Order: sequence, then C-alpha cells, then structure tokens
Amino acid sequence: MKPVGFNKKKLIVLFIACFFLVVFGIFKLLTVREISGLPYANVAKEWSPEGGYSHISAYFTPSAALDSETLKYLHRQIETKLNSESIENESENESARMIASTFFGNGKLYITSSTASVELNAIGVWGDFFLIHKQEMLTGGYFDASDLNDDYCIIDEEAAWKLFGSNDVAGQTVYVGDSPLIIRGVFKQPDDKISAAAGASGLCCYVSFEYLLNHGILNNISCYEIVMPNPVPGYAMTKLTDALSIEDTEVEYVENTGRFGVINAVKGVKDIKLHSMRTKALVFPWWENVTRVKGEKISVFSFIYVSGIIIAAGIVLVLAVILFIQNKDIIAYNFVLLYERIRDSFYKRRIQKERGDL
Repeated sequence: MKPVGFNKKKLIVLFIACFFLVVFGIFKLLTVREISGLPYANVAKEWSPEGGYSHISAYFTPSAALDSETLKYLHRQIETKLNSESIENESENESARMIASTFFGNGKLYITSSTASVELNAIGVWGDFFLIHKQEMLTGGYFDASDLNDDYCIIDEEAAWKLFGSNDVAGQTVYVGDSPLIIRGVFKQPDDKISAAAGASGLCCYVSFEYLLNHGILNNISCYEIVMPNPVPGYAMTKLTDALSIEDTEVEYVENTGRFGVINAVKGVKDIKLHSMRTKALVFPWWENVTRVKGEKISVFSFIYVSGIIIAAGIVLVLAVILFIQNKDIIAYNFVLLYERIRDSFYKRRIQKERGDL
C-alpha cells in the first residue's frame, strides 16, 4: 500500500497555516513591545521577582475627599491584617518590607530662584512613590517622600533651565514665598507624543505631600497605590477595597499586575468602544492615560495573535485528521506490525531468562 501524502491542495492549506503562524509571531512581538513600553508596567515583579505580589491603584474623585492621615493609617491597617492572617514575605531578602504604598495629589507651586520665577505643576507625594514610579534622572536623585524634613523637591529639565539656565542644579535652593525648597535632582519628562498629550509635559516638580499642602495649592488626593502580597487571585484587591470602604462612585480600582495578560487583553476587545467613556469624575495621571491609550492597541494585537495561533492550530489539526483517515489502513498495519515486534521481543527475553542466557 502506498501512503497518501500532500497534494497541491493540502500544500496550499499548509501554506495558509504557516501564514497565520507568521501573523501570530509578528503580533505577539508587537504586543510584547507595547507592554514593555508602558510606564511602570512591572512594579510588582520588580518588588518581588519570585511573584505572588500585586500592584493596585485606586483613583479618587474629588468628592471622595480623603485626607492624608486616613491613607497613612491604611498602610498600617493592611500590614497588620496581613500579619494577623500569617501572610509571609516571599522575598529572598529577609529584611525587605512586605508592602509598599504611596498616595499623591496634584496642585501648583510658584517657585522663585535668584534669577527667575515660574509656576510649576506640582505633584505632592507620600510614602514609596519613587519606588513605584521611577523617574529618568538627569542629575541628582530622589528625596524621601516620608521624611519629616519635607523641604526637598525634584524638578523637570525645562523647569531647571527656566530657573537657573542649566539642568545641573542638584543642591540649589529655591523659594516658595519665604519657604526654602532644596532641589535634590532633575528628571526628564517622557518626550513621545502620546505621553505629552496625556499630561507628561510642561513645567513640573515633585514635592512631599505635606509641603504642597502647607505651601502650595493642592487640588485633592487623586490616587492611592499599593504593592502587596497576593497569595490567591483577588486577595490583594479585596483587602484594599475592604480597608478603604468608600462608595464605588467615588473610586476606580485598577489591578496593574497581569493587566495585559492574554485573557484580559482579549476580553478588552469586546469593550474597546467603551474605553473612552467616563462615568466618574476622575482625572487620571499621565501614566494611566498612556496605559489606557496603549491598552486598546494591546487588546487588538492580542486578539489578532491569539486568533492567528488558533486558526493555524485548527488547520494543522484538520490536515492531520484528513491524512489519518486517508492512511488509516497503513497506520493500522504498521501499528499491528510494531505491536507484534514488541511482543516478540518480550517473548524472546522471557525465554532467554528461563534458559539462563541472561
């Protein structure tokens, strides 16, 4: 019997399957590139490379009217809850903290140097902000957002040039009214069009939350973020929502970890038309705006590459079934022949053992 192989039609179908595999590869690479380019996409993984952690953001409406003391206590409250439930730190560093958290609010500061005065968009931060949101520093470094000495800041490159005509200004002192403010470093704003349109542009500085509250114009606390253990799916989110305990109309929670995994990204295609809708009075920071814009592209790319691999696998499976049916007699004959050879081999070995030849 002569086996039935690939004819012209089967080769064309196989070529189509290869085409969809190429589609899968291209859009998979595009998806990986888009995700890797997201701001602060891998915070939980950086905090704990071993896994088991979650990074969650809670964005507040102005009507939520949360105060700083409530959110500072929230950190201790969640940490106490984790200890009471015997949640252990999975980090290889035994001295590492179990959770990191921060909150921040937007506002304005009118800053004066020895040569110029500028109004800056100010972000007042508390806690582990710079652990979660690393900046591209040109000179100098960060300040401790939880330090009792709150008269430090970092400013963007444009602000540095406006104030001093240079970006090498770490250690210089500026003033907000009569209050001194020491520049710890200069950071670079993202210069791509999407980030600029999302709000990462203009004169900007980061100061401690308390300094902005006491010396500037603070709009409201706009976000609380936490990186914490997530031993089972949904654990971290439940602990945060229970601890905050505010109305759903005043907050939007975002689970950043695994946000663009295959299942979540493909699901996002179904609601892609609704992504730009707003039902809450929320103003997102620029990095969340960028993530939401790029998230739509990631969802489409993910849907295409998943469709590509499914179609390719389906075509190969159908071809395999057709070839099996067309060659079933030959396959059955060879299977029986193989079975008989194995059976005879075992029989010979048993006879040799009985004769003592082995």
